Amino acid sequence: MESTILETRAEDEERIPMSIAGFLKSSLGALTLMVVACAPATDTTTPPPAQTGAPEVTESAVVENLRPEDLLRNGLTPFEGEALLVGGQPTPDQFEKASDLGYKTVINLRGPEEEGNTDPALVEGLGMTYVSLPVKGSADLTEERARALAEALDSAESPVMVHCSSGNRVGGLFALKAYYVDGLSPEEALEVGNAAGVTRAEPVVREKLGLPAS
Repeated sequence: MESTILETRAEDEERIPMSIAGFLKSSLGALTLMVVACAPATDTTTPPPAQTGAPEVTESAVVENLRPEDLLRNGLTPFEGEALLVGGQPTPDQFEKASDLGYKTVINLRGPEEEGNTDPALVEGLGMTYVSLPVKGSADLTEERARALAEALDSAESPVMVHCSSGNRVGGLFALKAYYVDGLSPEEALEVGNAAGVTRAEPVVREKLGLPAS
């Protein structure tokens, strides 16, 4: 009987440390879960890349802020909703304004021998591309030159400005481009030319388009 009591006590003494250890283990696990639950969540989202350089200028933004007469002589925008700018010889300050506004390409129809012509280094120094397409008077208003203008416009980075001395040659060449390249009727092509600034060259343009003299 006494041995049985002693064995029971021994078993109870063994259970007590085991129960304490189990309690401590259970409490430690619960405490760990509480710490994890209370810890601030880690933001795993990838931050957007930082922007570098100047923001891209959209053509619609250029159109919204455009005043053609401020950027070149007899300045016009012949096509509604487009930033294509045409006219006469710009001044250095006007080239700078055009660059600030977002223009990327300058197409010059003046010949290199003309006085007061555009300095390519000035244009390129302002970050714009310079394209020379000489049209030496009304005699150079031809289908060949009209197609060359179309190719230059197609390959140019927009927005684009096209100029000569007064805007007259620009308007004439755009009329021929509208006819030979874009497939417009002679009457429609002449309307494009008028919108683009043709003046003294209109009789030559009419002849090229097969229209009667005005």
